[in-house]
Amino acid sequence: MTNTFTSNEIKKISDSLKKSAKKNDYTKTIEEIKNILRAKSKWADGYALLGDIYRSITDYEESYLAYSQAVSLNPKNIEWKIYQLFCKLEIGRDIDSALNELLTLFIHNAENEAICVKIATVMAAAKSPKILIAAIKWRSQNYKNGDILSSILGQQLLESGLISEGCEVYFQIFRSSPEAILYAPSLAQALIRIGAFQACADVIESIQAHSPDTALSMLNEYGISLLGLNRSSEAQTAFRKYLSLRPEVRAVQYNLSHALLKDGQYEEGWKLAEFAPPEFKQEGARNPWKGDFSINGKTLLLYGEQGLGDMLQFMRYIPYLKDQGAEIILSVPKNLQRISQSSFNNIHVIGNDFSNTNYDFSCSLLSLPLYLAPQLGYEIPSSVPYLYPEQADIDKFAAMLKEKTKLRVGLVWSGENRPRHGLNYRNRSSSLNMFSKIINIENIDFINLQLGKPQEELADWRGKEIFDPMVNVSDMEDTAALIFNLDLIISVDTSVAHLAGALGKPVWMITRSDCCWRWLENREDSPWYPTMKIFRSQPGSLHHAIELVAASLHDYMATELLT
Repeated sequence: MTNTFTSNEIKKISDSLKKSAKKNDYTKTIEEIKNILRAKSKWADGYALLGDIYRSITDYEESYLAYSQAVSLNPKNIEWKIYQLFCKLEIGRDIDSALNELLTLFIHNAENEAICVKIATVMAAAKSPKILIAAIKWRSQNYKNGDILSSILGQQLLESGLISEGCEVYFQIFRSSPEAILYAPSLAQALIRIGAFQACADVIESIQAHSPDTALSMLNEYGISLLGLNRSSEAQTAFRKYLSLRPEVRAVQYNLSHALLKDGQYEEGWKLAEFAPPEFKQEGARNPWKGDFSINGKTLLLYGEQGLGDMLQFMRYIPYLKDQGAEIILSVPKNLQRISQSSFNNIHVIGNDFSNTNYDFSCSLLSLPLYLAPQLGYEIPSSVPYLYPEQADIDKFAAMLKEKTKLRVGLVWSGENRPRHGLNYRNRSSSLNMFSKIINIENIDFINLQLGKPQEELADWRGKEIFDPMVNVSDMEDTAALIFNLDLIISVDTSVAHLAGALGKPVWMITRSDCCWRWLENREDSPWYPTMKIFRSQPGSLHHAIELVAASLHDYMATELLT
């Protein structure tokens, strides 16, 4: 049997695969290709096609294997090699090796800009901007970079924090031709990702004078930048103007909800918050309850969404559902199950998988402010505590702590790293060394509450002693029990700050200047947690807020010593 095809065979195969692809019948298409490959094992294009399909459904492991086979049969096909390395990066396999191979391909194909653009696009997704910046700049010494490659360079410079240089690259693109203004949204989005909100607003306002139609299409980015500058009222105007032109865009409706909620306009804000993007929503719940009928005597499934802090924040609404006579099943991640059960002992708590659970109706925890509004209005129920760890757990951690002779202060200096949220998301976190001004204050016993990779910073800490009991902490119940034994919690904007607030413990929260909607604007207090004090930083890192905390803690200790 041969491993080549006649032109008639190729046409027949192509027609068959196109029919399956049009129906989005990927399983059938994949099986058809595999059957052909069993007979024609040297069909390089077939393996590449298989790789394309697996890549389109984000099965990068299978896609990598398919492209690898195609490349082994035809090593000269650069596009297949690029996609193979893309899949390698996506599955996290030999990332340095993959980047080096891509860089080599870029250098060897420098004269072909189309190939360089494909390579640069893949490398940009790998979040290694310095390598890509160097590569594109090197190419410009011998060849003229086109607008697409230049825009990738601009994005990478911005991602590296080189804002002025990155903006200048974009401005050069704009000056190169009238059509290049089409790259303005790309610039605005890149500035937003790194938290350069003032620069973004300035760019869009400048574009308004020269290209009002382009600026009109960028009203969403303008609104986001204004929101980041704590100009929520102006942001609402921008979002509403965009929606007057394109009312169907859910993402902008959701952005408007954040501007409203940050401005304390809860009635409209909660309604638009229901337009959260799919990645924030829990799938699979049936028979949604929206507060529009009685649930007395019915079983209501409540399920968590988004982050742990969000779930802890909105658990305050659970008792009001019990008042309506409903049996409650609460579905939350394992980390929250014990603290949920100890706090609300008259409900049934389960894990994230509720597919085999019997219930009458369902509702997201995050939708409760909207759907309980007929009963509660739009005022935030702020009574604390509403979470209660078991006494046995409180006693367990009390025994671990040394005899209390000083103020006990718990510390959390870093949140979870979420690269897809952009460089600016990192600015919500600090480091243990940055906390040194706080830790150096005398007459305080500091207790670590940090988990995850940032906890490893304790191994290199050479400052004042920090007691670390977190090896004994398995979930939020344990963390709550430990916090119960402390006098004050100092935390960046993480779930621990929410937990301390829900326990009614004094908590000083350190947050970015463009902080989350829930913390409102220009306030040191929180309507959600009466025992919380908010320390807002200036744009950039958290240094400013940390210095404010250190000064306040010093004054606090002076007051304590006088009493």
